[in-house]
Amino acid sequence: MNYQYDISIIIPAFRTPYWPILYKSLENACKNYNWELVLISPFELPQELKDKDNILLIRDFGNVPRCVQIGVKESRSPLFFLTVDDCIFAKDSIDLAMEKYSKKCRKKDAMAMLYGEGGNKMAESYWTVAGPVGHPLRLPGVNMSWKIANQCLMSKEYFIELGGLDCENFIYLDKPIHDFMFRLQRAGGKIHFSPKHVCIAAHFPNESGDHKPIHNACLKDAPIFNRIYSTPDLYNNRIKLNFDNWKLSPALWGDRFRNGVPETYWDLCKVEGYDFEEISDMGKYLRELLACELK
Repeated sequence: MNYQYDISIIIPAFRTPYWPILYKSLENACKNYNWELVLISPFELPQELKDKDNILLIRDFGNVPRCVQIGVKESRSPLFFLTVDDCIFAKDSIDLAMEKYSKKCRKKDAMAMLYGEGGNKMAESYWTVAGPVGHPLRLPGVNMSWKIANQCLMSKEYFIELGGLDCENFIYLDKPIHDFMFRLQRAGGKIHFSPKHVCIAAHFPNESGDHKPIHNACLKDAPIFNRIYSTPDLYNNRIKLNFDNWKLSPALWGDRFRNGVPETYWDLCKVEGYDFEEISDMGKYLRELLACELK
């Protein structure tokens, strides 16, 4: 297959005011490879990005796993980096990750793109099942030697071969990406760590900011995940899924769009009653991070 880019940065996204900040940081993080930004979103591009040839916007109103699946399918490179839209990327971080990936990773492997939330950089032990005491992933069907990769760099072809994310059972990204990485490791793949923290993300705890639907989705996903990885008949042979399972996921994420789909992100915040001050503070935080990384 002839690909147009070296890597696709795939983001299920809706915070349009911060996309220009994100894009600028990507230019600083990936200078040596030809990249595209794939945004799967209910909203249009902001004016500042409409002239960028390397942005693919896919309009969709579904939940996060569904959007990931669609974005990977439509991406135009052999590798993809799955990440989020409330972050900025560290200088040269994607270049360094790509270099290590080419030297260390096979088709079945993935790279955990290390990141931090709310200004904190998590230690490498955080990304291992055996690491933090009381880790919620320590279930009967989870191998203690396994690693996790919430944000990952990996082969598009192999992601599709394994069926991608379980969009039928899960609503948000946290549990289905753990499930995918456990399936990948059960199939013989390995997870490597990026050479440095790739991004710093903002963080809305619990129901603050625009986080309420995500918070609720995580609460709904956790019991399903725990049941799967506590039941031998469910986890023993759980490796490959049907990639088209995303079509079983509702086309509209009802918890995010309880009052219909507004025209813009700010309209969404207004109709859903999100806290404008907290959201504006996040934008200020991201701009300050970007200014530091561009120095």
